Order: sequence, then C-alpha cells, then structure tokens
Amino acid sequence: MSAADETVCKVIMAACCQCVCVRRCLSSSDISPAEYDILWGGNDLDRGNDIMTTGQECEPGEKWSRRNTVSLAKGEHFLPDVVLVFSGKRRSTGGCDAELQEALRTRLRVMESSSQDISSLFKDLSARLLSVHAERDCFILTFKTVEEIWRFSTYLSLGYVARCLENFLCDPSFWLDPALLSDVEICVSLQEEHLATLYLGLLLQEGVFFAKTVRALAREEDEDDEEQLECVCDALLLVRDVGREEFWEGTLLSSGARGLVPASACQPLPYPFYQWFLRKYPCNTSGLPADTPLSQHPMATGICVATVDYEPVDPDELALCEGEELAVEGFLIQGVGLFVGRSLTSGLVGFIHKEHVRPGDLKATNAELQFMSEEEREDLYGLEPALTHSHTHTHLLKQLSSSDISTIYRMDRLDESDFTYIKSQPKPEPEAPSRRQTLDTAPQRQSWTWPRLSLSASQMSIGRSTGGVSFSLDDTFRETEPVEEEEELWEELSEGEEESCEELLRLLDTPTALLEVDVCDASLDWLRRACVCVCTWEEHVCEREGTCVCERTLLRRLECVREAAKQRGRAWALRRVCFLLGRVCERGTRLSQARVYYEEALSVCVSGFADRPLLTALYTHLAALYLHQRQTDKLTHTHTLARASTLMLTQTRLRMSSAHQLQMLHPLMCHALLLGQRALEGRVCFLWLSMLLQLGRQEEALPFLERLQFLIGSQRARACPEAGPDLSWLLSVLYHRRYQPHLALAALSLDSSPPRGLGHALGRLHLYLRSSERQNPPTSTAATPTSIPTQALVFLKQALHIAALEGKHTQHRQLCISLAWVYLHHGVLQEAVLHAEQAVGAGSRLGEEEEFEARALHGWLLVLTGGSEQARAVLSPLLTSLQGSDSPSPRGVVHTLLALSLRRLGNFQEAGSHLCEALRLAKESGHTPNQAIALSNLGCLALGARAVGVAEGFLKRSLHLFPQLGGGAEQEHVQALLWMGRSYSSQGQNHRARLANEMALLIGIHAKNIHSQLVVSKVLSRHYAGELLYAQSIVYYEQCVALARQLHDKRMEGDFLEILGSLYLSINTEKSSRRSLDCTKQSLRICIDLGKRREEAESWLHAGRVYYLLQEDELTDMYLQAAVRTALKVEDPTFSASIYEEAGDVFYKGHRNQLKALPYYRDGSVPFARSCADVLCEFRVLSKVTELLMTHNHHQEALPYALLAVQSSTGTGIRLHERVAYQRLACVYEAVGQCELAENYFLKCVSLGPDLTHPSDARYYARVYTHLANITLHKLKDAFDAAGYYQLALAAAVEADDVECVYVLLMKLAELHASRLPDTHLCHHYTHTAHTLTARLEGLTRTPQLTHTQHTHTQLTHTQLTHTRHTHQDTDQDTLTLQTTQQS
Repeated sequence: MSAADETVCKVIMAACCQCVCVRRCLSSSDISPAEYDILWGGNDLDRGNDIMTTGQECEPGEKWSRRNTVSLAKGEHFLPDVVLVFSGKRRSTGGCDAELQEALRTRLRVMESSSQDISSLFKDLSARLLSVHAERDCFILTFKTVEEIWRFSTYLSLGYVARCLENFLCDPSFWLDPALLSDVEICVSLQEEHLATLYLGLLLQEGVFFAKTVRALAREEDEDDEEQLECVCDALLLVRDVGREEFWEGTLLSSGARGLVPASACQPLPYPFYQWFLRKYPCNTSGLPADTPLSQHPMATGICVATVDYEPVDPDELALCEGEELAVEGFLIQGVGLFVGRSLTSGLVGFIHKEHVRPGDLKATNAELQFMSEEEREDLYGLEPALTHSHTHTHLLKQLSSSDISTIYRMDRLDESDFTYIKSQPKPEPEAPSRRQTLDTAPQRQSWTWPRLSLSASQMSIGRSTGGVSFSLDDTFRETEPVEEEEELWEELSEGEEESCEELLRLLDTPTALLEVDVCDASLDWLRRACVCVCTWEEHVCEREGTCVCERTLLRRLECVREAAKQRGRAWALRRVCFLLGRVCERGTRLSQARVYYEEALSVCVSGFADRPLLTALYTHLAALYLHQRQTDKLTHTHTLARASTLMLTQTRLRMSSAHQLQMLHPLMCHALLLGQRALEGRVCFLWLSMLLQLGRQEEALPFLERLQFLIGSQRARACPEAGPDLSWLLSVLYHRRYQPHLALAALSLDSSPPRGLGHALGRLHLYLRSSERQNPPTSTAATPTSIPTQALVFLKQALHIAALEGKHTQHRQLCISLAWVYLHHGVLQEAVLHAEQAVGAGSRLGEEEEFEARALHGWLLVLTGGSEQARAVLSPLLTSLQGSDSPSPRGVVHTLLALSLRRLGNFQEAGSHLCEALRLAKESGHTPNQAIALSNLGCLALGARAVGVAEGFLKRSLHLFPQLGGGAEQEHVQALLWMGRSYSSQGQNHRARLANEMALLIGIHAKNIHSQLVVSKVLSRHYAGELLYAQSIVYYEQCVALARQLHDKRMEGDFLEILGSLYLSINTEKSSRRSLDCTKQSLRICIDLGKRREEAESWLHAGRVYYLLQEDELTDMYLQAAVRTALKVEDPTFSASIYEEAGDVFYKGHRNQLKALPYYRDGSVPFARSCADVLCEFRVLSKVTELLMTHNHHQEALPYALLAVQSSTGTGIRLHERVAYQRLACVYEAVGQCELAENYFLKCVSLGPDLTHPSDARYYARVYTHLANITLHKLKDAFDAAGYYQLALAAAVEADDVECVYVLLMKLAELHASRLPDTHLCHHYTHTAHTLTARLEGLTRTPQLTHTQHTHTQLTHTQLTHTRHTHQDTDQDTLTLQTTQQS
C-alpha cells in the first residue's frame, strides 16, 4: 500500500477545547433515573461495547491493515455509535487536571438541561448526538452517511470539535483570566479504528463507492468468466455491489471500461474527501506523463543540471546541453513530469522533462508558505469576501463605547443588596437606510484588485455579477450549431474601423507580455466595451461610434485583424488575435470553432514564454476543451494536458480568465490522489480555491479550503509548528455565510495569523459578535458592552494593541472604554480600572470632551472598587478645571461622584453639600433625570446617617420625578423605591414598605428587566417571611426561581428551591409537604449537576425527612442511604458523622420505627466521630443510642453504650455532660438489677452536681437523693441508709423551699421510723412537722415557720449532703473502671 493508505486513519485527530458532560435525568415520577443511579450505585453506561482506546499506540496504518479491502469489511457488524471523550489538561504540566476536569463535568451537567443547544452544536458538526455521559467524560455520537463522517472528521482534525465544546461549555469567568486561558487546553479523542470501520460500513451500505486496485488484474487463461475487468495496479474504480459474494462490478475512470473485479483486490479510497470529490467531479488521469523523482522535497526551487543533449520538438520546449545549469521557474513539484526552467547560459525559458536533468542546488520551498508563494498568499487574502466596511467598524465602536457617564449622574449603593451599578444606555441614533450594513445582509460584491495583468487574463475576465457558470460539464460547455458564415461578417470595413483594426494590430504585435494598461491607454473603446458585452451578455454603446458593439461586429473586426496579421507575418499579433477569437467563440458556446482558434494560436511559431500568461491561458483553455470533447488522443499526442497542468501547478499567480479552466483541475486532483502526493494535492486545492473565490462561488470553495487547511496542518505537524499560512479567518467567514455559528466561532478563535491592520482586527471582532448573536440571540439588536461575551475580550485586546501601534487614538480610546465596561459588567473591577486609565491617556491626546468622559469613568470605577481616596484625588482636579464652564451636567456628574466617594469615607456632611450642588445644577439645566437621581442619592445619604424622616422626604420628591421620564431610568426608579421601602421599614410602617417594594416589582416587570425583578422579589420574600406570612413569601420565592431560570443561573435557582422547600414544609400539610418534596428534588438535581456534594447530601437527607413525614418508609430508607453515600464521597469524616447522625435523628425524633436509627448512630456516626476525634459528637450519639435502647427496654444492650458515653463525657470537659452520662449509666444499672452500682453512680452524679446558686439546683439534689433512698429501701433493703438519703433529700427540698416535697419526705421518714426503724419519738416528730405544713399546702394565708429543731436538723442535713458529695467524688473513677471490667 502507499503511504497515503497507511496513514488513512489519521484523518481523525485529537483537537483542543474545554468542557463537561452528564446523562439527562428528568422524569415526571417521584424518583428520576439519575436518582435511582445514585440510590443503587448505577453509574455505568448502558452499552456494553468497550471501544475506547486504552493508551496502546499502533503504527500508522495498523488499524486499516486489518480491514483494508472490501472483503475484510464485508459481513462485519458495524457498531452504529462512536464515543467522543474529552479531557482538560494543563500545558504547564502536560497532564490532566482533576480539578479542571470536575469543573468541566459540572458545567456540562448545568448545560445539559438545554439539550436543544447541545444537539444544535453537534448538528453543526455533522454528527448526531445520542446521549451525554458526564461521569465518563464522553458523548455518544452516530453517523448515517459518509458525508457526515467526512465533515465531522474534517472538523475534528482541524480542531473545531474541541474548540466548539470549549466555547459551549467553558464558564464565562474562564475567559477573564489570561493566565488560565493560556495554560488550559481541552483535548477530544475517539477510537480511530472504530470510526474507520463505521466509514467502511456506510460505504458498503450505500453499495457504490470509489476504490483502487491493490494489484494488477488480468484475465486468467483458464478463467471462464469473460466479464472480468483487466487493469493495472492502483487504478481508480467505481465499484458497485451486484449481489455476488466474491465479485463486484468495477468501472475504470480512465477508460470507462466495465467488468467484474475480485472484492479482495479492491481497497476503498481512504479519505471521505476523495469519495465526495470523485462523485461530484468525475474525471480521469489519461494524458498525464509518469513522474521521475528528482528531489526529496515535495516542492522545491533552485538549480538543476541537464544530463543529456536534447533538441526540442516545438518552440515551447527548451534545448538542453549536457552539464548545462537550469534554474527552476516557479516550483518543482513531485508528481508533475515537467517543469518550467530557464537556461543560465542562454537565458531562454521553456518546458523541461525531469528525466533529462538531475538535481543541483535544490531547496525546499519556504515552510511558512505551504503550497503557495508569498504573492499568492497575499492575493488569497485579497480574495476574502468583504463582510464589513469601515463605516460599520465606526458604528460598532460607537455602540460598544457608548455611555452616559459624562452627562447622567450615578446612583449610590447602600449595601450588597442594592444594584452593583446602573448604566443607562442612550437611545441609538437612527441611521440612513443606505448606510445600514450587517453581516446577515449580503454586501455589495467587492471588486478584486489584481496586479497588472496580461491581455489574456484581463480583457476576457468573467463578470462577477453573472455567477452563471456551474461545475456541471453539460452546463459549462454548451454545444450549438456550427457558425453560419454570413455575407455581412466579411463586408468591407469602414474607414474608422480600418483605423481601429490597424491600431489593434500594432498593439498586439509585441514580443513581450501585453499588460492591461497598454489596452486602456489605446483608443480601442470598442474592443474593451465589446469584451464586456461578450462577458456579461449585455449591449453597450460605444462612445466613439455611438452604435451598439455586439458579438457579431467584434468577430468581424477581429477576423479582419487576423487576416491582416497572416498577410503581414505578424506572429505575435496572430497568436493574440486567435486567442481573442477563441475566447469570444468559447463564451458564445461555439466550442469547436474556439478549439480551432486555440490550436491555430499555439501553432504560431513564437517564443511562447515571452508572454507566459498568454501561453498558460492558451494551454489551459485548449486542454479544457479537449477534456470536454473527450479527445484523449489529442491530449496525449500533443502533450497539451501535461503542459497545461505544468503551467497551472508550477507557475505562480495564475489568473482566472474562464470558468472552463476549472475543468483542468479535475484530472490533476485524481493524479495527486493516485500518487499520494500531499504537496501536489495541496497545490491543486489552492488553485481550486483561488479560482472559485475569483468567481465568487464561496459555497463551492469551502470543501477545498477545509482540505487545504487540513493539509497545511498535516505539514505543520510533520515539519515545524510555524509551517504554512493559517486560513482559519477565511474559513470563519465562509462558515458565517453558511449560517454555522459554532464553526465560525471555532475557526475564528483558532486563527493564529496576526491581524492585518486595525480594520482586519475590528472585522474579526464584528464577525465574532454577529456569530455569537446567531448562537445565542440577544434580547436587543444593539451591540452593547453588557451583551459582549467574554470570549470576545481576546479580539478586543488584539484590536486595542494594533490601534496603539498604529497611533489611532480615537479607536484606542473607544476600545479602552469598551473593555472597561465589559470588565465592569463581569465584576472584574481592577481590570476595568486599568483600561479606564488607558482611556484617559488616549483621550488626553484628542480633546477635552473625550478626556473628560474617560476621567469620569475612571473616577466612578475607583469608587466602585473601594478606592474612595484615589477617586477623590482624581475627581477634585477635574472639578476645579470645570469651574467657570457653561456645562452644568459635567460639573454635576463630578459633584455626584465626589459625594459617593465621600460617603464611603464617612464624611456625610461634605457629601451632602456636593449632592445639593449637583441637584442645583440639574435644576438650572432643567435635566429631570439628574434631578431625580440627585434626590435619590440624598435620600440614600440620609438613610446611611439614620435620618429616616429626611430620607423619606428626598425619596418622595425623586419618586414624583421618575414617572415623568417616560422610560430609560427604570433601574434608578426601582432602586429609589427600594430605599423608600427600607425607610418605611425603619419606621415600623411595614404596610407602606410592602407597597413600595411591590411598586418597584411592577416597574421592573414593565421594563422587562430581569435583574431588577430578581432584586425586588428577594426583598419582598424576606419581608413576608419576617412577618411570618409564609404563603405570600412562597409566591415571591417562586418568582425568584422563575427569574433565576431565565438568567440560566443554576446556583441561584438551587438556593431558592432549597428555601422554598423549607417554607412549604413549615406549613405542615400533606399538600405543602408534597410541594416541599418537589422543590427539594429540583434542588437535588441542581446540586448533582453542579457537583456540590455537601449540598447534595443535605438535599437527599431533607427529602428523606419529608418522606418520613408522609409515612413512606421505604422511600425514606432509600433517600437516607443516598445521603450517606453522597456524604462518604466528600471524604470529610466530620461531615459524614453529621450526616449519619441527622439521618438517625429522622427516626429517633419520630414516632415510628425508632430503632432504625441505631445503624446510623452505631455503624456510622460513632466510628467517624472517633476517627476525627470529635468527642462531643461521639458523646451525643452514644447518649442517643443509650436512650433509644432504654426506651425500648433493651437494657442489657444499652449498658456498654452507657459506659462508653461516660468515658467520652470526661473528654468533653463539661461537668453537665459527665453528670448526665453518669446518671444515665446509673439508670441502666438500676434497670438491669445492679442496684449497688446504680447507687454508686447516682452518688457520682451528686458529686458532679451544680452549686446551690438557684432553687432548681436544690430540687435536683432532692430528686436524686429521694431516688437513692427508694432504691436503698426497697431493693437493697437497707433502711438505715435509706433514712440518711431521705434526710439529705429533705435538706435539699427545704433549701429549694419546695413545701410539697418537704411534706412527702417527712411522711416517708415518719413511716420509716414507724415500721423499719422503730423510733416513736422521731415518728411523732416527723408526723407533727408534716401536719404543720398541711395548712400551707391547702393554700392558707399563714405560713408556719420551721421550728428551731427543724432548722437545726436542716443545717445538719445540708452539711451531710456536702460531705457525701466530696466522699463519693474521690472514689468514682475506681468504681467506674471496676464496673467496666466486669461488663467486659
């Protein structure tokens, strides 16, 4: 196989971009597919085909070597889909960036909700999107036709696929960081072998395709099938499926012969471009001689040395002497058997056969000029279709830099809830309809300006207004009846005509090239006008003769000149006039007659290379006619095709004089295809492109331009990074004309060629803006800085740099102001300040008005950035310079900006004086908008100084003025109403505050200002929530969600949905709970898309909590488990412990299935709390586990957790936690029947008890000692100790002054001494004392006082209580350790 076949799969190359993907997960059911994926861990692709490369590299051609013939491809199962994988990389490290990759995935999840945009993107790329898989960083694509694969593979190899994904998926903030922009790249890749297999499969499905033979085919002697086709190796065939297993029907393109060919001997042409070309332009390669390799360079220039003595057979060939040095004229191209050379000895020029020379001092052509010369590259740039004009650029800069900063006051800002900044856009001035020029309307066709041309290329050029010549052979060459000779054609010329013909004869008879200026200077108006008449098929009146000069008259006069040239032996005149006659006949579709004239012209014995353009035109036109009339013998025997192709390919700056010359390029492309010569193919593509652009047929030129750019890129990858010109700008223009905005933006952003002047740079910017508008249609038609995408900053900066280099201060200032506004809109204030400073420098060179506008913008930006001192230093001199001027508005602007800076510095008094002065100036000038803004700023100043009443007065006055403006100041009006609402709220007038805020919302809705509506809706929702009117608050939060969706801000939408879910849940009805669940699920999907793991886990948890309230236990378990799994992905033990605990709390705090909380506490929260040493969390969870087990009578299971809770409580360092842990442990021991240990730990609780600083502290001791007494008396049967505990409890009750408790304890003591410890005296004493408290218990007014005996007993008991606390505190740790060992 040839080298081209071996590298066939390299058409699918990786390209650059920045992006992210995910599978769509919207469903009308309660649980979406994406939710099930997370619930059950289903995150794999549904397909089982593993077709992605795994990093194993193959030699070129290895993939195709397995299926390089039709027989190998037949019968295979072609998978219909292709996996396109993307990855984010850092150029600085050369490796993948995990953080960047996750950011790309997140962005894709967000953008996936707009599935139509993604489908539209891949539709532009000629691919069909099946699905998106963010977690695997891939798209699943498919193709239905070979043309789709051809176009997609072309876009992929040119880098457009990656750049389209970058433009589509990258966050706008990415383009604001130049360092990140230069370091990050996005690579896309797919498995080339699979795409090649799919390409073959589609070819086989279509049943008709082009192939070439891999070996020579000859009919065997014993072969019975006489229908077999005989051909040489590497012959081009049109193959058809005829239903036979081993054979196909083949048609030779060279001869048209048909026959059967073995399927194993046919190899489909590797590149889809070749299939498309041969279908659209059928041709053959007969008549082209075999090439003799002469140089190792595909295209070379320099010196060759003759190896033989050679006598030419016609005057156009060069005579050679062995050893003679020959200079190559033009290019020496591999694949072309001839070249044009000049003898360094004689200076003669002619055709030279490569087989007659050997290489001398040959050098490769300039690597920066692949397939073309420097002059041809400049000519190609001149052929670019004009999309804009200079007045369009001027209008664009005016739109981008338009602002009212020098005439309209700025609004102040109280806090973060106010508008960041307000920029009122002046109404655009109407333009005259004749001056309106956009990219969407086709501009007037540009008149191409060429260098001085020869007569053959200038006088007979095709008028661009026709465009009626098509690529079809039948349309290009239309045969008509032979010319009928008429007597009028040969009638005698008049005297004036004889003079004109004589003058033409003298003009044409020159041995050098005849330039256009020679004809223009001569008095031959009839000739020029007649030529135009022939080209445009219109009649023109000759100024000189006053008659119509038509084709018939022209032919008659030219024939007379021809006869005269023959009679007088004027060879050059004869050749040129025969060419003119042939051109007139050719345009008049008298093709046979034209061929005769061309042959006669070439038969004239002159040195043809003296007029090289004429010689090229003669050979190319004659060869085109031979090809059309299928006169292959003449093409071969006269060497016409070989010489015509040599002149077209090797000579630079070929001029298009007829669409027929395109016919010559058909066999040349086939020849390059067969030889596998990339240089020859690139040269042919360049010629085809330039010819079609000359004809104004840009649509037909696009495939050749794409192929040429691909070939240049291939050479660049092999040779050096700087090899070859970058044609991306021309591609972007043609894509824009085809209404393919994604490709236009991709090509434009990949254009690495430096701008050719400020006009070209502004044209790039204009094209980018218009293509962006097509991709994302704006709400308004005017281009403003707020509508500029951040990607356009690159082109703005390029234009700014060129404007500075060229010294164009006006454009420099406008571009600086535009950049400052763009950066301000996107919140990059420091960059905005820097460009405003540059605008000041440029404005100082222009005039006072331009400088003032730039300085005012600079001062305001300093105020916004917090540089109030710097702003004051900048604005104070500006105000001084305006003193005494008759321009009140600029002075008022400066006063306002100074006031804003002073208020931020805390100088309210001076700020108020400046605002009052600004108000006075606005009143003097009668400027109502400035009056309203000045009054609003005064109200804001008063609010900041807490002078609410004064603020209300100023704001009321301003609100009376805003309705008079009639639009244009809606944001200012809304801001004033918000300040008025804040003023009313400060005075407690909530009803009026609500009315002011709702009025602001109505104004925002009327103005269709989404940002204003969002600000006011948030204020209203918070207002109603503060008044506990949750239903009204929900209405406005729903409005906030709708506005966030219009802004495509997923983060904001998720935050509002989370708040909505909580508000709906607070209403506490089943319907509201269902609605809360819906909001939570929507918020959950957004969290998944954004990759916010923590918020996602909390959303899963909240949804599980709502399902528990709705008594859907199965779904509760599923969502809680999903919350836990998501929390584990965060890899934060503290967060995981909290999620486990909250999941358990759903059951623990509920009334159903409380024991389901145990796995979350025991198996999740406790281990994570220990791993992160969170003692407090561990104690809290262990206490919950103990309490839960005790509640459900699992006392024995609760005991170890109670012991662990005691141990962890000591680590918290909080006495209360220790006391609670010991008391819970005591209760557990009591429940399991170990009363001695229970008594011990209750005493430990007493030792950790609070100080007696409050009656409630004493009550605690009373309850504990009472409980101890009951345990000792009833379970341990120790009446003596029980009496002591009762006495301690009695002392605590007396300290707390709890009469009821004292009464009960006295009666217990009386009963104890009556039965268990018989003591009549004490029994009577306690009984009597208890009876004395009866009257107090019954509510009598007289409260009996304790007797002296009682008081003494109380003091004694309190002393015992304190002694007991200290005694047990000494032995608590040993007892705890002992009991822990017993439990183990």
